[in-house]
Amino acid sequence: MHQKLVAVCGATGKQGGSVVNALLEHGGYSIRGLTRDLASPSSQALAAKGVDMAAAETFDKESLVKAFQGAYAVFGMTVSHTEHSETDLGKNIVDACRANNVPLLVWSSLPSARETSNGKYTNVRGFDEKAEVDKYIASSGQPTVIFQTGGFTENLFTGRQLQQDPTSPSKWHVVYPFAAPDLVLACSWIEHDMGPSVLAVVDKWADAAWREELTKAKIPMCSYRITGREMAETIQRGVGSGSDGRTVTGRQTEYITADTCYPPVIPLHQWQADGYYTYAGSIPPNILVKAGVQFGTFEEYVREKVLPVVSKSST
Repeated sequence: MHQKLVAVCGATGKQGGSVVNALLEHGGYSIRGLTRDLASPSSQALAAKGVDMAAAETFDKESLVKAFQGAYAVFGMTVSHTEHSETDLGKNIVDACRANNVPLLVWSSLPSARETSNGKYTNVRGFDEKAEVDKYIASSGQPTVIFQTGGFTENLFTGRQLQQDPTSPSKWHVVYPFAAPDLVLACSWIEHDMGPSVLAVVDKWADAAWREELTKAKIPMCSYRITGREMAETIQRGVGSGSDGRTVTGRQTEYITADTCYPPVIPLHQWQADGYYTYAGSIPPNILVKAGVQFGTFEEYVREKVLPVVSKSST
């Protein structure tokens, strides 16, 4: 029986990798993974699992047109902090879908910092550029479901938001630069939830009623709401160490590192600290829960990912 083809941008990365893993586990779709380097170990590992790996770059529209040939659905995403405009990259993805008459694009987006702050923040580049793609999609005629993500749960490690105390190894700090410990954050556990969410949309897309519901509005692909203080308390309960939520300002330089606050990211942290990085409605979103997605919780993330690291390094 012929399987519908799903093409996945960034197949070896965090978001695309989650989508590929969910599709592999499902087993009902053919998968084409887009990568910049077919020879990389991560690309070859996916190929060994049966993923059709294709060399493509989001700045090269023709490579995308070729990679999307025959696709029933495309998962589209772009990477921030490169020399390329994410608006241009996202438009290339949309145009390549249109060129192939792809029935469904699932686009991973973000809210506009400029618009949500009424013009106060004008240099949160990655957010504003992705949001411009949303507008292009609306005028393009490309059938699309738009996801908007929260802060990545994985940033506790990759973004140095969980830091070991420099003088007391048994103590850890949850670090959100400039933000108060009780600021409510919408978070997305990407590895756990992005893939199943995309899979749910692809599974439902043939149903006209579901298509209408999924395209009524942008969907916050967020797993839970939590504060920095609640994160710290959860970790503390698990490990018994003195983890705490900490307000970080420009004067607390010992907790601002090159990883958490290098210049391009400072406006993002300030915008978030002002409470603009938020979503209305239920988190996780009712529509994806209704579609069968079982979202992860921060407690689960702590048990699976945080406690093994914190417990080992605190002894």
